[in-house]
Amino acid sequence: MEEQKSISKNVVATISALAVSATLAGGGIAWLTMQNNRPQATTPSKISSPSPVTVDPAQVSPQAVTPLPISPNPTAVVPSATTPSIPTIGQKTAKPTTPTVAQNQESTVNVWRIDDDGKKTFLVPQTRKIASAASSDPETQVNQSLTSLLASAGKPDGKLTSTIPVGTKLLSVKILTDGIHVDLSKEFNQGAGATSTIGRLGQVVYTATEKNPDSPVWITVEGKKLEVLGEAGVEVRQPITRQTYNQDFPINPGTTTNP
Repeated sequence: MEEQKSISKNVVATISALAVSATLAGGGIAWLTMQNNRPQATTPSKISSPSPVTVDPAQVSPQAVTPLPISPNPTAVVPSATTPSIPTIGQKTAKPTTPTVAQNQESTVNVWRIDDDGKKTFLVPQTRKIASAASSDPETQVNQSLTSLLASAGKPDGKLTSTIPVGTKLLSVKILTDGIHVDLSKEFNQGAGATSTIGRLGQVVYTATEKNPDSPVWITVEGKKLEVLGEAGVEVRQPITRQTYNQDFPINPGTTTNP
């Protein structure tokens, strides 16, 4: 009985000793692990400064540097001064326009009107203003003069009058190899009175031949050749010239130009 108690005490002591040893061994192992995992302080290595290098400026050749164009706007594109602009295909390029000058200038033409001193009737030239510029084309010149003459119908200017019926229109003017062809509206053949009828015929002939006094004149009314004029039945020989008119009719052409 005593021996069993002694054995039990020995067993307990042995187990306790083993537990203590295990605890100490575990603690030692943990301490060693911590020491191994701790970052080791390193001693920085000493860096030796390099020896200074001496450079001779006279032996160093500078390199040419080409400056780059810098735009104040980073997104702006700097166009080349020598690159011509190329129009886009399919688009019309704008052309410089020349300002148009308004044709408001006035010009003058000579027309022939009627003057009467109480004894005789005269054909008198009168200078009249026209709104457009005078043309250098002979056919256009005759057209401008006759148009101004017909516009004066029924509008006395001092002593000067016109025996051409109001409303007479110039239908066409053509200058051909055989003379000046004038076509008038039917109003020209209206009205009575021999003097009035002869006067209007002379006005047309003399005005149409202002630039070429020797040119023959052919007169038609609405495209039909004029053979008898007015209700007075004045016979008309065609073509008519200034010379044949003066021979056939008792109206004397004047020589003074009235304003």
